[in-house]
Amino acid sequence: MDTASGDFETHLTIGSTEPAVLARLGTWAAERAGLKLTHIVLDRGATPSQPMLTQRWRGSFGAAFAAAQALRRQLHAAGFSVVRLKLEAAPWNGGIPQSESEARAFPAYCHFEHHLKLLLPSESALESLRLAVQPHGAHLSRNARRTRPDHQHERFVTQRCYGVGQSVAQAHLAALTEALAAYTILDSEEEFVLYDSNLTLDHGWIQPQELPHAKP
Repeated sequence: MDTASGDFETHLTIGSTEPAVLARLGTWAAERAGLKLTHIVLDRGATPSQPMLTQRWRGSFGAAFAAAQALRRQLHAAGFSVVRLKLEAAPWNGGIPQSESEARAFPAYCHFEHHLKLLLPSESALESLRLAVQPHGAHLSRNARRTRPDHQHERFVTQRCYGVGQSVAQAHLAALTEALAAYTILDSEEEFVLYDSNLTLDHGWIQPQELPHAKP
């Protein structure tokens, strides 16, 4: 995995959702350059509330992973419980698997992950959105820290593709995007997950058996 060099994002999920802890975490993050605090709320699952810090890194996977571990130690020293460390590579990085055989060289938990950010006029549109994305192995979440002055609602649609090369994963993303043609898409992101220390945190949200593994 050291060959996957370029741009990375690290997500460190905090174990507490207590308002006082989150307020202190927000202050802690604001005092340090390069950290972004979000509070992701999954649409379903065993652990729907997931506050996390995000840090960007450019260089090798090894250097990015070392920086993530250092940040985790800093958080522990400050009294925060880190329950997950996730490291993602940008889709243009070197070393990203281009075929199924290359994907098999990575740990089984590694996967392509896609995020579409949608704008909804009201929460009444959520059920139809759920039905639209489920055939594509995708599910919904939101950022609890984000509210819009126009009272519209933003939702993330997340899709994960295991055991495939990049072109097949991108074909799954294209099919998902086409299925959402009736919606306003604000942003689209692709990444490859190289490390995840706690797969169980998403239990009940995205199930492995429903994820895309082959061509759409």
